[in-house]
Amino acid sequence: MKVATKISTAVFLLYCSFLFSGCGVTKENKSNESWTIVSIPDFLNVDCEYPQKGWEDALSYILNSIKSENPEFLLVAGDLVMGHWDSKLWNDEDTIKKYSRHYYSNWINRMNDNNLKFYTSLGDHDIGDDAWRDAKKFKAVGLYKKAFSDHLNMPQNGPDNMKGTAFWWLNKNVLFISVDVFEEGQSELGFIKIGVTGDQLKWVQTVLDSNPDVDHRILIGHVPVLGPVRQWSSSGLNIKEGRESDFWQLMKKYGVDAYLCGEVHAITCTERDGIMQIAHGGLIGYNTRINYLVIKFTKEKIEMELKEIDLMPHGEFLWQTKNNRPLEFVTISDSSKTRGFNTVGTLTIDKTGNKEFKNRQGYFLQKYESGEDIAFPIFRKNDKPQVPTELPRVIVK
Repeated sequence: MKVATKISTAVFLLYCSFLFSGCGVTKENKSNESWTIVSIPDFLNVDCEYPQKGWEDALSYILNSIKSENPEFLLVAGDLVMGHWDSKLWNDEDTIKKYSRHYYSNWINRMNDNNLKFYTSLGDHDIGDDAWRDAKKFKAVGLYKKAFSDHLNMPQNGPDNMKGTAFWWLNKNVLFISVDVFEEGQSELGFIKIGVTGDQLKWVQTVLDSNPDVDHRILIGHVPVLGPVRQWSSSGLNIKEGRESDFWQLMKKYGVDAYLCGEVHAITCTERDGIMQIAHGGLIGYNTRINYLVIKFTKEKIEMELKEIDLMPHGEFLWQTKNNRPLEFVTISDSSKTRGFNTVGTLTIDKTGNKEFKNRQGYFLQKYESGEDIAFPIFRKNDKPQVPTELPRVIVK
């Protein structure tokens, strides 16, 4: 009986040794498993119905393509709506409440019906569009921010005056921080100064300090910090202090890996101080191309792929509350659908040793890392044939 017990114990210990050895391999494998997110700023930057007649087939194709990437979530760095919901002649509290309820609900329902979890940043169109030079319009900014916070329901962990418009979250040991670049202050835009300063900057530092052992750090904001960048149907908002801003210097200090932004509806990828700024996105109903960014994470690497497809905006103008209006039809040709989104940039951020930026192709090549090209909406050529309505293409072969 004692011999049998000893044998059983030995077998049990051998089994445990094998089991835990297997668990160790599993744990190591898990650390190398990849997971994916997708970034598409300025989606949709228009007050859209759901479904939107004349647009829905194209929008469905875009969202189905995004879904095929199997993302954990979608990042939208601001300008979800057109947001022209205030006026000197209107009761802003009533109109912002009315239109935000309608158009944010449409936007959210479209995402939910496509089973796409999302995180956002605040864009200028989400607070009425620039500029903010009179007291009434500036007062409306608080109403816009409250509507954004109430409807989008982002984490309420930001600075006291920015709950729901600046926030952070962790996903699989990657830190994400979404900043609100529209701060109160004097500038050429009026009573709003673009940047991340003061209490918000201190808050960003506190979040970074509180998460020292994450694998990667990604920050998201609506506007570029570095420039110049390409622009397509954009007012070109940016953080004027650029690389010298306290915000950029803080990201440098804490080894942030990437800063994702929109606003300019065109692609420029700029690396400085070990941080890759990616300005990208599109403007549906105005421009003839749209893009998104696929990001795949493992413990020691970040792989990025920019994808783009041609659009055909046409027809009359789609109703919006004011005169900034897209075209009423947006289609994607059958041949473009057959080819699918084209790869226009790839990059690997390798952190197995010192951080290195490898496998650069397309827009990630250093020769494309800044650009002063400017283009205008497709319909501008009707009244001004000489203005460019396309930007040069970059294709990964």
